[in-house]
Amino acid sequence: MLSNTQKLRILRARTDHDLLVVVSRELDRGLALVDSATSRNSPVFAQAVKAHGTATALLPRITGVSDDDRKRIESKAAELWSRLERVPQYANMRPFRASVAS
Repeated sequence: MLSNTQKLRILRARTDHDLLVVVSRELDRGLALVDSATSRNSPVFAQAVKAHGTATALLPRITGVSDDDRKRIESKAAELWSRLERVPQYANMRPFRASVAS
C-alpha cells in the first residue's frame, strides 16, 4: 500500500508531465500562429503573444523536468519571441490610385 507521500509524488510527477505537454503545445500553437500574422494589430498576433505568455508563465511551475527538456522548451519559447518581434507593426499596404468616373 502506498503512503500519502508516495501518492503525492506520483500525482506531482503526472501533473508536471501534463504541464510540460501543455507548455509545448502552446509554444507550437504560437509558432504556427505567428507565421500567419500580417501585423501586430492582427488577432492572430495577439493569440500568438498569449500562447507565449501562457507557456512562459507555466514553465517555472514545473519542478520535475529534466535539463534537456527545459532547454528545449526555453529554446522554443525564445524562437517564438524572436518571430514575434519580427512581425511588422503595420501591414504592408500599397497605395492605390483613385479613379474618378466621368
